[in-house]
Amino acid sequence: MTVQSHRRKITLFLKWFSERRRSLIALRLGDVDDFLISKGATGWSRKSACGYANSLRSFFRYAEQRGWCKQGIAGGIISPTLYQHEGLPEGPQWKDVERLLKGVKGKSVVAVRARAVLLLLTVYGLRSGEISRLLLSDFDWRQETFTVNHSKCGGVQKYPLQREVGEAILKYIRKARPRTSSRNLFLTLKPPYRGVGYSSLWRITSLRIDAAGIRCRRRGPHCLRHACATHLLEQGASLKVIGDLLGHRDSNSTRIYAKVHLAQLRRVADFDLGGLL
Repeated sequence: MTVQSHRRKITLFLKWFSERRRSLIALRLGDVDDFLISKGATGWSRKSACGYANSLRSFFRYAEQRGWCKQGIAGGIISPTLYQHEGLPEGPQWKDVERLLKGVKGKSVVAVRARAVLLLLTVYGLRSGEISRLLLSDFDWRQETFTVNHSKCGGVQKYPLQREVGEAILKYIRKARPRTSSRNLFLTLKPPYRGVGYSSLWRITSLRIDAAGIRCRRRGPHCLRHACATHLLEQGASLKVIGDLLGHRDSNSTRIYAKVHLAQLRRVADFDLGGLL
């Protein structure tokens, strides 16, 4: 787990805790439990809750050493149980993704920005952090390419710019993007303008998924990354090609989609032959 990931998780908890207007020294183990339970009620999976529990456990070990909180907090944080295959990626079916994109209409700033973001998520399977870090200078309009700084494996990768995606981004830049000194591609809707973060991207995705009436247990940006990868596999793309698109350095990261595809094939094959055998 990266330092940035730990920091994001811990910051979210501290922001949640600060709203209770209590000092860290007054924190109880029950507060951590309340945080995990409250987030579970908003749709977090056990895998997500487990990641947060691990980050908070590391943070409170350090906090206890520094005397910031009471002793015993870290040792009392219990991670949710993860079951076999629970980590298999989940995403909407491609027909639902197509319906999602068709539903993003209108000339409002909100709609124009949402369409550009959703196209990057579905066509290229980008992560939230990768979209957040996109700069205006990352796009070479003459060569019709753009550059992505990958979140997990690190490094820079150049992608061909698909026509419809390019048109959506240009429309956002020309008609919806605020005039500001910030060089981030996607900006917040209200001043002070700054690059969009994970929470903004999650709202953009989840609100549009809900509006399209798509039933999907996970509704954040990552579910569209999974939908992109699964669709490519169904279209006959090799795991190598899918891994290159998603920015996977380790081929094992891509093989999980082969498990998803196998599960789909099994469901197709598991039908009643009506006594023919």
